[in-house]
Amino acid sequence: MPNSARVFTMSRFAHYFEVVAQTGSIRQAAVVLNVSPSAINRQILAIEGNLDTLLFHRHNAGLSLTSAGELLLATIRANKRDFDAFQTRLAALSGLHGGLVSMAVVEAMSDRFIPDVLADMSTLYPRVEFSVQTQNFKAIWHTVARNEVDFGITLLSDEKTPRRVKVAATLHAPIGFVVRPDHPIAQRQEIRLSQAAGNRFIFPDATLAVGAAIKEGLRAHQSDIQASFTCNRIVSVKALVRSGLGIALLTQADVIDEEKSGELSFVKIAQSDIRPLGFALIHNTQRQLSAASHSTLSLITKNFETLSLLG
Repeated sequence: MPNSARVFTMSRFAHYFEVVAQTGSIRQAAVVLNVSPSAINRQILAIEGNLDTLLFHRHNAGLSLTSAGELLLATIRANKRDFDAFQTRLAALSGLHGGLVSMAVVEAMSDRFIPDVLADMSTLYPRVEFSVQTQNFKAIWHTVARNEVDFGITLLSDEKTPRRVKVAATLHAPIGFVVRPDHPIAQRQEIRLSQAAGNRFIFPDATLAVGAAIKEGLRAHQSDIQASFTCNRIVSVKALVRSGLGIALLTQADVIDEEKSGELSFVKIAQSDIRPLGFALIHNTQRQLSAASHSTLSLITKNFETLSLLG
């Protein structure tokens, strides 16, 4: 079959052919299409010649489709549906008419950081759907590597970065004391661990990355500080601090919004072996990102930079 015959279903002929098939008459089709009957007839004869088969039965009452014509009509209509679907997906890819932005994030980012980002993005893209999955940091690396989400926010790892996964931005969040604004420690810029002794401590447990980092740091510092309360949710740790049950150790990223609102205060630890917690914004280099996804990545990168300056 000549190459020209392979692409005609997206050409002017396809439109002519479909209208003739619907009306059963070249003259009636010419009226609908506002073209001459001879122009339509030439198109049909040319394609029939290329295909070496008749598409219409010609009789006194008009035209009717042959079996080959019925097959061609079904093919043209299927192509039209596919092209309409393509245009819909293309519009979604540009971020103009909907679509989905998907992400996987660690819990530390899902409490306030991501909701604030989504509030801004929903204003810019009101018809875009956002999907947020909370996963542990190791699972997020694998989720992004498998190209299951647009991007992820996870913890920096000493392990080799998976193939096709790119780190777009990083944040090193210092771990410090989180206290109520009326606590004496809140007036300090920084304080040593030993100076906080005597307080009741609230720790995130070691199943959380920040809890594991605190546990390792206290061991390296040879500190005898013990927790009075442990929680496996960051929001629970902050709730206990608000209630006045003690002071906590968390990252500054965990309480950035509470600092802004004056609910809680963050105080740096002086001369400590507790290392900052490293976050990574990652995406799969093989994934085609929409305009909305790109904008979300850019906003998160900007917010990472702002938090880094605060630290």
